Amino acid sequence: MKKLNYDFLNCAKKMPPMCHRKHEKFDIRDSEVARWLISQPDIMQKIFNMATNNGVIKYDREAGCWKGIDYDDD
Repeated sequence: MKKLNYDFLNCAKKMPPMCHRKHEKFDIRDSEVARWLISQPDIMQKIFNMATNNGVIKYDREAGCWKGIDYDDD
């Protein structure tokens, strides 16, 4: 069985304190932590690699653009 490599998350060890107010319902779209995590180059690269390696985004050489495989141009 192949062991998954999570080294790309090592940058999170240096994340500064970020709070969530207990009286507020948690919403990932408003999370300071989530925004910080996805702004880290190692994490961005891993997500990009996962999307390309799993074939959910593709590069159109003619247009010079990346797009989702189910994107409808119409």
